[in-house]
Order: sequence, then C-alpha cells, then structure tokens
Amino acid sequence: MTDTSGVPTRASAKQAGFAIVKAAISFGLLYLLFQTYDIEAALRRVAGIELSGFFIAVALLLIAIVFAAWRWQIIVRALGASLQFRTVFSLVWIGMFFNQALPSNLGGDAVRIWIFYRQDGVLKRAIGSVLLDRVAALVGLALLALLTFPLAAQFIDDTAILAILAFLVTIIFVGLLALLWLDRFMVLFRRLLPSRLYLSITSLAEDSRIVLAPHRFGPHVLGLSIANQILMVLVMFALAKGLSIDVELLALLVLIPPVILASLLPISFAGWGIREGAMIAMLGTVSVPPENALVLSVAFGFLTLIMSLPGACVWLLSGNRKLPKDNSEHTEG
Repeated sequence: MTDTSGVPTRASAKQAGFAIVKAAISFGLLYLLFQTYDIEAALRRVAGIELSGFFIAVALLLIAIVFAAWRWQIIVRALGASLQFRTVFSLVWIGMFFNQALPSNLGGDAVRIWIFYRQDGVLKRAIGSVLLDRVAALVGLALLALLTFPLAAQFIDDTAILAILAFLVTIIFVGLLALLWLDRFMVLFRRLLPSRLYLSITSLAEDSRIVLAPHRFGPHVLGLSIANQILMVLVMFALAKGLSIDVELLALLVLIPPVILASLLPISFAGWGIREGAMIAMLGTVSVPPENALVLSVAFGFLTLIMSLPGACVWLLSGNRKLPKDNSEHTEG
C-alpha cells in the first residue's frame, strides 16, 4: 500500500517552515531596531498616549473597516452574489483578526475565502471576490501614491526612495493591466494548461473587468479604496498627535502609503519589522527622529492588533451558521 499521509505532512511542514522564516524575519528586524533604539522608552510612550488621540484613531480605523466591507460587498454583488452588510462586515473583521494571528498578512484572505465558499458554495466567486478586493486595495494605494507624487518630490530629497516608490507604483499598474487582459494572453498557452486552470484564469480576468469597469462598479470600488487609504493616514496622524510627535498631515499623506505598501509584503509576521523600518526611513525624510517614527509604527501595530480582536469573537460566536443572504434587489451601482 502507498502511504498518502506524507503528502499533507510535507505540505504542513512546508507551511510551518514559511511561518518560521517570516517570524524570524520579523523578530530579527525588530531585534535590530530595538538594539539601536530604546524599546522600553518607546513602549512607555505608547502606553502613555493621550486618550483623545487614541480614541480618535480607534474611530477612524473602525470607519476604515466599514469602508473595506462596503467595497467587498460591491465586489461580491458585481460577481452575482448578495450578502447583508453586517455579514460582509463580520467576515472582513474575521479576516482582519487572522491577518494579525497568522504568519502572513494574506492569512485573513484565505480564511475569508474559506468561510465565504463554505456558505456560498461557489469556489470561483469566493476566490475571485477576495483576490479582486485585495487588488482594489493595492490599486487604491497606488492611485493615492500617484496623486501625491508631485508632493513627494518636495518632501523627499533622496532620489533613490523616489525611484523605488515610482517603480512600485508602476509595477502595481502594470500588474493591473496584465490581470485585466490575462485571458487574451493565456490563449497562447491554452493547449499547454489543464482546462480547469485555464478556465479559472480566464474567469478571473473577466471578473476583474466587471468589477473595475469604469462605467459600472469601478468608480465605487476604487473610490472606496482611496478613501480607505486616506483614513489610514488620518489614523497615523491621530496617533502622532496623541504621542506628541510633530509631523504635518500633508507629509503623512505622502509618506504613509509607501509604508503601508512595504508592510504588505508577505515576508514578515503581519508586517512587523518591515513596517517599522519603512516608517523610520520615510519619516526620516521630513526630519522626524527615528525614535518617534518607531513609536508611531509600534502604536499603529498595537492599535491594529487590538481592533482585530473583535473579529476573533465574531468568528468564535458565528460557529457554522449560514450567512444571511441579502434579499434586496440587486443593483449594478
């Protein structure tokens, strides 16, 4: 007999290996930062944040979660399904928790796909809606960076940083165009690919054109994405004020999107370490002391972790109940 138990065992070992590597990267970067800067002083400052600034940041982050849920609901409806907003909001919050709890900022997406598929029964729609939600968030981030790029040239003297930012924004837009026309390109490889894989790829490209169509859902989806990123900047600004860090809102509008983009790289544990290094580098361009940038990044990380905890409660309490459908008439916005 052939023992097939080794297959999932090897897959599990591989996943565990990736998790260990990402955790090692995060802890290694944080160790280097905390060896350079006074971590105890940083944590004391975070603990002593003014309550007004903290609660304003909480309120702004909650609004950002609402906007993220609203965006995904539009995408789900564009792909032919309907869920009540409170259901979508719950799933987004659950995903936020697992993004913090799992060793990848994409772990929450995987959990969201699984829960949605288990309830909706259409795997293609579950995967497509969550992937396109992630794409929309990245494009919104790139659009905000592009709109503020003329200001970036004023705030940032380092041409290398400007070049890297321009490169990353370009990569996102090139990737978007490739996704939109992927089915046209994949025709060349149709005979080389398994039919199921080919159909999945072409379906995703078709869905992306539906979701991002400029005369249908696109303006709503991308508008919410940009608004969501602006809210994240405002969260940082509220935290900075609560921590008595002197930095202009306009500067944060330019500098925070690259920090968020760096923290999304799936090479660390929930962005820890990468985000702190990027924050120190970017805010350093406007003469914010590294200690202040580190405190701001750590405060944002703790706030995100705290705000994700209700998602764990929602996940535990929801059990295996069916998600309520939205019985309202479907509209194409």
